[in-house]
Amino acid sequence: MLKTHKALKIIGLAILVLIAGMVISFFVFAPSMLLTFDPLGVPPITANPVQLDQIFAISLFRSGIGHDYSFNSWDGETCRSMKHYFNWSQINNNNRPVRSQPSPGHPTINVYAPFDGTIIADEPETSHQLGRQIHIASAKNPAYFVRLFHIDLLPTLHVGSRVKSGRLVGTIGPKDGMDVSYEAQLFPGKEVFLSIFDYMTPQAFAPYAAKGFKPSDFILSRTQADAKNYQCNGEQFTKGDQIEGQSTPATEFNGYVKLGNNPYEQSYNSQ
Repeated sequence: MLKTHKALKIIGLAILVLIAGMVISFFVFAPSMLLTFDPLGVPPITANPVQLDQIFAISLFRSGIGHDYSFNSWDGETCRSMKHYFNWSQINNNNRPVRSQPSPGHPTINVYAPFDGTIIADEPETSHQLGRQIHIASAKNPAYFVRLFHIDLLPTLHVGSRVKSGRLVGTIGPKDGMDVSYEAQLFPGKEVFLSIFDYMTPQAFAPYAAKGFKPSDFILSRTQADAKNYQCNGEQFTKGDQIEGQSTPATEFNGYVKLGNNPYEQSYNSQ
């Protein structure tokens, strides 16, 4: 009986050690096992989200432009802009962008659905109070969605509207800028940030290729962004590529890829 009792104690202790080992292994290895990302599962970007013939500059993915946009990044990247700015606002009032109005020769800039999908959010812009923030989830995989910042959504569209790739969904003014981010919420409390240029189909990228660009021209690698040593104070860059509202001809394309000449002689006009 004594031997049996001792044997049971040994077996019980062995089971406890085994369970403890499994728990420790889970906390050590589970993050790396769970936080995996398969680029082959990303829905392709099949249409340019912004009317390209009116775009003269696009910010680099992971740049120091605008503000830090890397919150809760799944792979730990911080203090960088994990999205793209298309142009920049050139009409400001008290350092806040104001919607510019079309004029002869300077029409509004169209914004398009980047793939087949559904509008899942239509939110006010709380920071600049300019336009709306629209989220379009992919029809191929709703975990992936594109955010279109600071746009005026067409009145015929709303949350729940299904849109086809390349469909007009909204506009911005001729002197306005807007942002585009590609994201996925694959893990609890974590965000995957992607560059649309990494996932554009050859057909969607063709207008850029015709200008001599390749997708990597619009992206800083993580190593390149780390080397720039961006610094942030909360959401704002204290050391970035460019301080908003302080552009000069010598620095206005710092952090951007220049696609053409800025059609307006002076940036950041106040009104």
